[in-house]
Amino acid sequence: MMSRREENAAETRRALVENAARLFADQGFAGTSLDQVAVLARVTKGAVYHHFTNKQALFRAVLELVDERTVTMIASTAGSVDSPWDATLAGLSAFLDRCLDPEYQQICFRDGPTALGFVQWWEHGERHVEGVLTAALAALREDHSIVTADTDALGTALYGALTAAALTIARAEDAQQARNAMGRTMVELLEGLRPAP
Repeated sequence: MMSRREENAAETRRALVENAARLFADQGFAGTSLDQVAVLARVTKGAVYHHFTNKQALFRAVLELVDERTVTMIASTAGSVDSPWDATLAGLSAFLDRCLDPEYQQICFRDGPTALGFVQWWEHGERHVEGVLTAALAALREDHSIVTADTDALGTALYGALTAAALTIARAEDAQQARNAMGRTMVELLEGLRPAP
């Protein structure tokens, strides 16, 4: 049980992260100030600094929230399909559709690499995607839907391919066209791992 004080602190932190997410999505990391976040969350600037040491720390919390929601959505979509192969394709499609969301594009792929620095941004993404990819590849291998000697290496390679696909969609003039092209290519890559009939 949390004390009333702890509940209030958690509510304030949640309000800061939710409102910062709105501002980062609309104005970008560089265009958003902690003063704006405080005003929108209806707290003092001191309250912002009580929870977050700087704007980068707040951005990291926003990225965490956005990625957690994305992983939950992908897992839910994949979990609604019976076979491991179809579940993997459904999860892939859900991720690529999520990459069309302007908020997701802005926070995760336009601002993420510069706000956190490339290495921290990459490692953050790996932590969130690793579990989903590992589970999907393990299920595919157990089901004999793919042939691979090293699912860890394959997971790393697919994470790189998915990140490149997301960046391509975020930078494209026609995001839907880029999403469709990336989707076809990713499916072709996975099809190449299936055992010969």
